[in-house]
Order: sequence, then structure tokens, then C-alpha cells
Amino acid sequence: FWLKPCGLKSIVGSGTLRAVFPGLPARMASHRCEPGAEGSRLPNLLGTCMQSPTAKGGSPAASPCAISFKMEEGRPDVPATSSTCGTNCVAAGSDVEANPIWSRQKSHFTTGSEDVFWAAGSKELGSDDDLGSLESVLTFKDVAFSVPGRRGEKDKTILEPVSGHLETGTLAAVMGPSGSGKTTLMDILANKKTAPYSGSVHFNGRKRDKLFARMTAYVPQNDVMPAYLTVKEVVLFHCALKCQWPAGFTADEAGKLIDKRLKFLDLYEVRDSRIGDEHIRGISGGQRRRVSLARGIVSGARLLFCDEPTSGLSATDAEKCVRYMRSIASRLRTTIVVVIHQPRVEVAELFDHLLLLTALPGRAVYNGPMAGAVSHFEKVVGQPMPVRMNPMDYCMDLVTPEARNACEDLCVEYYQAHCSPNIDQMVDQHLQLQRATTMELLEATRQSMSRYGDVPPVRNSKHAVRFRRQLRVVFGRQVTMALRDRQGVLTDWAVAVAKAFLVGVAYLRIGSLDATQQCGFFFMLLMSLCIEGMKNMPKVINERTIMKMEVSEALYSEWAYIVSFSVIQWVQQLISNTLYVVILFALSGLDWSLLGPVFLWTSLLSITFDSMYLMVASIAKDTATAFVLSLPFLMVFLLYNGFTATRETVPGFMVWALEVSPVAYAMESVVIAASKVYDDGLYPMLISHFGYIDEPERGIEVMVTGFLLFRTVQIVCMRVLNNVQR
Repeated sequence: FWLKPCGLKSIVGSGTLRAVFPGLPARMASHRCEPGAEGSRLPNLLGTCMQSPTAKGGSPAASPCAISFKMEEGRPDVPATSSTCGTNCVAAGSDVEANPIWSRQKSHFTTGSEDVFWAAGSKELGSDDDLGSLESVLTFKDVAFSVPGRRGEKDKTILEPVSGHLETGTLAAVMGPSGSGKTTLMDILANKKTAPYSGSVHFNGRKRDKLFARMTAYVPQNDVMPAYLTVKEVVLFHCALKCQWPAGFTADEAGKLIDKRLKFLDLYEVRDSRIGDEHIRGISGGQRRRVSLARGIVSGARLLFCDEPTSGLSATDAEKCVRYMRSIASRLRTTIVVVIHQPRVEVAELFDHLLLLTALPGRAVYNGPMAGAVSHFEKVVGQPMPVRMNPMDYCMDLVTPEARNACEDLCVEYYQAHCSPNIDQMVDQHLQLQRATTMELLEATRQSMSRYGDVPPVRNSKHAVRFRRQLRVVFGRQVTMALRDRQGVLTDWAVAVAKAFLVGVAYLRIGSLDATQQCGFFFMLLMSLCIEGMKNMPKVINERTIMKMEVSEALYSEWAYIVSFSVIQWVQQLISNTLYVVILFALSGLDWSLLGPVFLWTSLLSITFDSMYLMVASIAKDTATAFVLSLPFLMVFLLYNGFTATRETVPGFMVWALEVSPVAYAMESVVIAASKVYDDGLYPMLISHFGYIDEPERGIEVMVTGFLLFRTVQIVCMRVLNNVQR
């Protein structure tokens, strides 16, 4: 019903009361009322709700409804006023019967975290009032998806055409048995589907554009976050890349804004705890899921898509997770779409809207208010729901193929005959109402923040901030992760030192031996450096997963990550190479005047091979594949090394392998440099025997070319291959 007394606008339907009061923007209170209930306590209101029994079958327009409210004490931002209204109810829809099934269940639409919103105030930057007036309407029409069949076979339909409309601040559940296309539908709505699909999706009545990614956030089923970062750092990272701060906005002020959101999601106490993973102790699974929600909140997302956020959580943690989403939708007016399995009653009642699908293939069987689902299926089957049964179990049993009481075909036929035409008409009507564009919404957000200082103009790009800021933020995070991964960094350096001493003992007197023995030492030194970079491939592949997820969220471009990772990798590689070469050189007893040429060529060789391994890691889909793909490159470069295989020994048609081998040029240049330091007659003979030519410029040119080629392929593969496939 729509009640229009004394300036009070309320919506009562299927036993649920929602009240929005004048002068309280974005303040929504929800409460379930039973006929004749008195003294019912609203989350922030004390009121009496009396619903006339005549509303259950008589004319809604003639049904009196008296409601009185009194503001609760202790709310300094809400005036303590009251109003008593007695008027007729005007029906907003044809179905006015309260659902007694849901009324049997014991449920409350409140969460203790709502008080945090009230206490936070509404005059600070990024307050909820800044966001509550922005529209985020999602409309989709005839969305369908099928997988191409094999040769001679028909396409396999995963999801048949489905349409729907979600208003601002709606918490919608997408449910259905396995194989119903729940996640497929949500991926299409979130613009994450990489495979072709049919139908159209509209945001605020307009087709999605490149700015759509800045208005959305996606919470995957598996939380993928850097293990070494703290909760606050993870959330702050997203905020820094999704929001433009006013001029003069300090880090302390940004921290306070993040703390406010962390308090709301009950994460404030663990804000300095690391995320962790299977190897590093961190926060719990429920807390990780709430961190994913916090990332979406601070990014200013108007649409939040959650793929089975309660999977792997206990029943209590699952209910808490959904209650937080309920508060986000109500308080921040964010439209949230959630794929969820059969929830218990307390969880199901928190949702505003339900889109229920059946399987094989996915077809819509219900698309409407959650509170009306049971009465809908009671009409379909022609009998009431069994007493003391979970309403969601009742609905799912009817639409799950091969279930005992399944009648999915009957449900589909009823839906297509009685519901689908009305939904299609509603969708067409809303598509004609073009609301604010994405750019206009972003500009409105910028204007609200400009009250606190100058804010840069809105960028017409899928990235909210410029590349310079992307690079600074991503590089800062990479440095933090490298410094905290003490075991990895220190182990890398410790291994370099240990390896230097181990090899150095074997070649302790090499400086006093002849040229033949010294050439063998140089060859061993270069070979050991060539395989050093292989250990970095697993790390690159693991971090690539996080990078791909964040790039798909339009946080930053691949270039920001590649540059940041490469610089830090070069520094670590340079330090390890320096420790190894200097210590080994000191133990070998070689003339120190030879250190310069040896260090130069070993460093160039190390950087070149490191680039090759990074390229292979960008191509391979996993670590095992990466090691397999690296073998051909190693076979060519290490076999044609200029020492065991030279220009004098290889067939003429394979000389090209020596011409492109970085190892061959490094070996050639080091031996020639040693011949200039040691007055040993064997060196000229060896140079002549191996066919060495004094052309260091040629060697540098080959290594630089190889470096640039490997890096170019790495960048292309990083952008094109191994993307998140949905």
C-alpha cells in the first residue's frame, strides 16, 4: 500500500512495512508487521502498526490504516517529532494479501551495525547522505546464454531468455539448483561475461558504456587478495584507485573514512591484521568475505555483485554477511545482486527481491518480491506449503529437477503465462525512462566532494585516476609486499650467499691456475646465473591471478603492475647477483681488475634470462606449464653457449643459434677480458680455438634486443592471455 498522510510515505506489502520520513534522506527503517500487532519496535523508531483485517479480502482503498511513530531518544541528527495519521490506504498493486507463511517465522530486520551509520554523522567526506540520492537502476531484457556444440551437434542452452528490473537500494537474490545459470546471469549483468551472449543490460535505462566498471564492484566466490597486506591496506588500496580526493585531503582523513566503513562491517578490530592464506596466518573466512564487501563500498560502487558470498561460511557467519549487505543496500542505497544457495528463513527474509531459476536449461520460474514467493508457488501447485517447512526449501524442491516433489515444467508454464508478460511490460516502461548517465552520476559525486576542496575533473575513462597515480599506488603496494615477505627476500639473498660460498670453495685457487681452468670457472658462473630466475615463475603466476582480478575491476592498467613488478624484480635480482658474484670472486682469488667486466656481463645475462622467465610465466597458465615452456629456450641458449658448442664445432646451418645466444656473447666477452688481465699464453690459443671475436657492442646489442623482445611478448601475453574466463 501507499500511505500518504501528513507527508509520511510508507510502503506496506506482504506483511512488510518500510517507512521513509521527510527530512531524513536515505534513512530507511524496515519492520515486519502482523495483523493486530502493537508496540512493534522498529530499528530506529518506536511505533504501533495496526493493519485492518478487512485488508485481506475487502477493497484495499476502503481499508483504514492508523500508524503512529515516535522518534527514539539518543538520535541527535533526527528531530524528535511524531505524527498520527488516520486515512484510507491506496493500493499500489493488486496483491495486497499479507503472507502468513513468513509471519510464522521469527525474524528481525535489524543489525547492530546500523547504529554505526547513525553515529558516524552525515557531514563528513564520503558520508552516506552524499551517496543516498544517486540512482542505480538495473534493467535487463531477454538475457540468454548458450555454449556452441561440437561439430554436428546443436548449441547447449545454459540460460533461456530472462528479463527483470531492480530499483535503487534493492537487495536481490538469484537462486536455483545446480546448472540453472545463476552465476552466468550475474556475470552477464556485471559485464564480466567473456563469452558471447544475447539480450541487453541497461544501467539507469541506458546501455552500459566503458564507465560502467567504475559504478560496479564484483565479489567473487573465492576471495583473492594479497596475503601480506592488512585489512585496512587492502581497503585503502581500492579507495585510492577508485576515488579522486579533494585537494589537501590528508592520509589521516582517508584513514578515518576507511575506519568508518570497517566499523560498519565489524572489521575495525582486525584492521591491522594481515589477510593471510593457506601458508600465512590471517583473518577468518567470514572476515575475508566482509573485506571483499568493504572494497566495494569504499570504491563508491552503485551496483554490487556477489557470487555465493555465504559459501564456506557457517550458518551464523552467513547470516551476518547477508545482514551487512542488507544494511549496505538500505543505508547506502546500493543495488546488490547476490547468487546464493538455499538460505535459512532468517537470511531469506533479508532480501527484497528473488529471481528463482530452474535447471536444464536455466529458466525463470519466479521474479518478484521475496515475501511473495511462497504464495506464488502455492497458487501454482494449488495447495498450501507444509507447516514448519523452510519456505526456501519448499520453493527449491518444486523447481529442482528429479526432486521428489518437483514440478519445474508446471512452474515454468505458469510463469510464462501469468508473470512474464507483466515483467516484459514493466521492463519496456523502465527502458523508456532514461535516468542520469554514468558520467552525470560521477560528476554528481565529484560535486558533493568538492565542498571539501578542489576535486579533479571526472575522467572519461574506465580508470578513475591517471596512470601516474596508478603507478604510485601499485608500486607502493608491491614494495610493501616485498618488504613483508621477509622469508622470500631474505631466503633469496641467503641462498645467493650460500651458493657463492659453496661454489667458491670448489674454485678456491682458480686465480692461480691456468687459462683452461679459469675458462671452466667462467662457464660454470654463467650457467648458474642462467637458471637462477626460474624460481620467480611461481610467484609471478600467483600474483598474476590477483592482478587479473583487479584489472577486470578497472582499478589500474596492466602497465602499472608490469612496471612496478619489473623494477622491484630488477632490484632484488641485482642485489642477489652482486652478493653472489662479489663473494665468489673474492674466494676464487682472481685479479680484482677483472671484477668489472665479469659483473657487467653477469648482470646483463641475469636480466636477460629473468625477462625470458617472466615472458614464459605470462604465457603459461600454471607453474608446471611454465617450467615445460622454458625448456626450449634453455636448450637453445645453454647448449649453444660458446664453450662446449662453438663456431668451430657446430654445423654451419646452426651457427645462427650462437649468434642469438646471450650466453655465448657473455662467455666470449669474459674470456677476452681475462686475456687482457692475465699474461697467459693459453688465452690466445683458446680464443682462436673457440673462434671468439672481440665485439662487446654486438653482445650488448643482442642482450638488449632479447630483453626488449621478451618484455614486449610478456606485456602482450599479460594483457591477452590467461584472462579471467566467465
